[in-house]
Amino acid sequence: MSFRSYLILMSLASVAAWIAWAVVLHGIDPTASGLMGHILFYLTLSIALFGSISVLGVLIRLWKDRSAIVLRVTIQAFRQSLLLTSLFVSSLILFSQGWFRWWTMFLVVIIAAFVELVFVTKKRHY
Repeated sequence: MSFRSYLILMSLASVAAWIAWAVVLHGIDPTASGLMGHILFYLTLSIALFGSISVLGVLIRLWKDRSAIVLRVTIQAFRQSLLLTSLFVSSLILFSQGWFRWWTMFLVVIIAAFVELVFVTKKRHY
């Protein structure tokens, strides 16, 4: 798969995920649907955020540094979009459960920072 087809496919998948999230948001009553409605809400939101942040991260990094290696940029954007999506969705889940406090969010951010630190400091083989 070429880089151009990867970007097109990820962009189309992100748009489809945003449409699915909008359908879930407007079509499902969370009080009547129970656990399945919440799972669909968070799953579609996660996929939409992940795809959008990943594509934007790749495009911004390549725009800033045109001589960058595309594979490294894509892997880095993929990893960071996964972390940011996890951070955002976990904060929404904490907020919905009434557990969103400054110290719980601080712990979630510290955990995400340590995960990123592990990936940044490990030796690259590509």
